[in-house]
Amino acid sequence: MLLGAITGAAPLVALGGIVIASFWAAYLWFYPAAILLRRRKVEISWWMPTRELAGGALSVDQALPLQLALRNHGARGLRVLRVEVLCSSAIEAPIGMQAFMAAGMQVNIEGVLHARQPGFHVLHGATLHFGDILGLFTLKAYFPNPLPLKVFPRQSHLASASSQLRQGGAAHQRQGLHQVKRRGLAGELRELREHQHGDPFKHIAWKATAKHRKLMVRDLESEVVLTHQFLLDIGGDMREGEVGRRKLDHGIDLVSSLARSALDAGDRVGLVTFDTRVYSQLPPGEGRQQYLKLADRLVEVNGIVDEDLTDLTNSELVAAVSNYLLHQEAMDARIAAAPALDSPMWEYIQAGPKGELYDLKALDRVVSSMLKVFDSARAKASSSTTEKRHVDPFPWKRIPVCTSTSLTGRMRRFARLRGIELPYRCYHEVGKRAAGFAKAVHQVTTGPRADSTVLITDLGGMLDDPKLKLSELTRARRGGRQVIALAPASRPSVLTSSNSKSQQANWMVANVLSREESLRMARATQLLRCNGVPLISVRTDESPASILSKIARVRATTRRGRF
Repeated sequence: MLLGAITGAAPLVALGGIVIASFWAAYLWFYPAAILLRRRKVEISWWMPTRELAGGALSVDQALPLQLALRNHGARGLRVLRVEVLCSSAIEAPIGMQAFMAAGMQVNIEGVLHARQPGFHVLHGATLHFGDILGLFTLKAYFPNPLPLKVFPRQSHLASASSQLRQGGAAHQRQGLHQVKRRGLAGELRELREHQHGDPFKHIAWKATAKHRKLMVRDLESEVVLTHQFLLDIGGDMREGEVGRRKLDHGIDLVSSLARSALDAGDRVGLVTFDTRVYSQLPPGEGRQQYLKLADRLVEVNGIVDEDLTDLTNSELVAAVSNYLLHQEAMDARIAAAPALDSPMWEYIQAGPKGELYDLKALDRVVSSMLKVFDSARAKASSSTTEKRHVDPFPWKRIPVCTSTSLTGRMRRFARLRGIELPYRCYHEVGKRAAGFAKAVHQVTTGPRADSTVLITDLGGMLDDPKLKLSELTRARRGGRQVIALAPASRPSVLTSSNSKSQQANWMVANVLSREESLRMARATQLLRCNGVPLISVRTDESPASILSKIARVRATTRRGRF
């Protein structure tokens, strides 16, 4: 129109007017979509059809089907150009979902989720991008709808795991399925062999000795139940790296696979997780219920909110919970204007990390009401006598929540229930990691006798501590128990760059980190070897079957006295 007015060309003025009128007509045609959203004429609901999954459970690297139902109660159709799912960082949300919502109709769309690590995750809500058929105008609306997910570790079937972990046996309350070599005079004859240093004289077979003219001993075996104890390090060094490929993720999958195989063979399995203290402990047990309890202990280590294990201040915690409530529940706890300096309101005001002010009274009121709703729903679910489902509708109810009655404790509990991710503390004072490790080993060695103890740690933060002592492991090994340490070692990733100099610098940094990792593994190997404990270095991309073969080779070497 401007060009036509300057040049005096009427056709250009008319063409410009037609274009502007067309845009305005398209805008007026699309504008009622905003009215429908304001009047809450659009609803969204979603669920996961777990019956279609094997065993009805969600596991890592498994395609998790997601069903979305979009209902349009308005008098005109709406076109959904894109659906964005807001979820935990460990969940890969589906992309490219779109649909057309006819007037007064419901449309169902399907998506696929992928979990990169086990744990308790939450799908917070979905953002729908509405638009016209030409894509000229778009409208974005967020629909909060929390959906909790409980994701189990990877499932690897290892038929020979129990036999590879054991070396000797001990008499328990009942007989088992394993023929194991154990000290004593009872049992069936396994073999006759030459006398070795350390064999008791009561095992000498005198008739065979007279026949072969050299000392021969009897090896006896009995059918017993074996007990396996797993010690898992959940410290900050185990959490470094990409989500799903961290040392801790590999350790969780390894413990899950070995424990599942041992329980299927009729053995007893226990678990202890530790950092600066013993975080959780599961006494040895057997059966499917024991595996479910062990899986709960494993998945909860990725959602820790304890004050001594998380790295954020009270102001940062208040800001994180307030921002979540603002976007999820439309509750704004911020104070627009600061009160007078002598006002008593400052007692209930918390300053955020960026200088913003939050009303602690309003925040406490909302958090407490939501916790009461959750507690009532949990009590109702636990007291009902309906048929048990394969998937727990409240998967977080087994997690030990904060017992503090303060606002900080309630906010941390709320963060765990709603999937608010809090940063884990990676650095501690010198000596705390070693103290936690010593307490974990002490609980295992002083508890019920374990025929095998598997320690999964990289000894991060403990090698430089002169107070680190492994006498408990040495005492356990002298008692005839099998003690093996597995150290996950991750390869530093190299960042790709189009600049050759930047790429070369990235390679140099990766080589330095790799060399530092090798030196630490060498120091850990030497430290454990001095205490008679073999250390096996495993890669984070290594399969459990390959790790079992390494364990078998180490056992054969130690039995021949080479180690």
